[in-house]
Amino acid sequence: MRGRFLTNEDDARWEEMANQDPIIENAVDMLRTVSMDREARMLAEAREKALKDINSIRGEGIEEGIKKGIEKGIKEGKREDAKVMLMEGLDLHLIIKITGLTESEVLELKDKINLKGNIDE
Repeated sequence: MRGRFLTNEDDARWEEMANQDPIIENAVDMLRTVSMDREARMLAEAREKALKDINSIRGEGIEEGIKKGIEKGIKEGKREDAKVMLMEGLDLHLIIKITGLTESEVLELKDKINLKGNIDE
């Protein structure tokens, strides 16, 4: 199929070949681009660059979102561990050391546990 690409005179046949083979599809796109007049070619190239830039930005945004989500999940896991340790009566400083949470974060959790305990009684 690839050998007939350059000798093909029918655009419809190019479309058919492009639909069957991604390499041919890229070649057809390139052929269309280089066949344009200078201004149309510059516009097509600018559009292609803009699309690549957008995809790059989206990819970076997705990666950043995943990273933040993982960090949030780790932090929430540490908070849950600290709650269990507080309910088991572990020392405040030991909880801070084990979880890496700040003293104020652990004290806030302790207050919430105490508040909940008073409501349940």
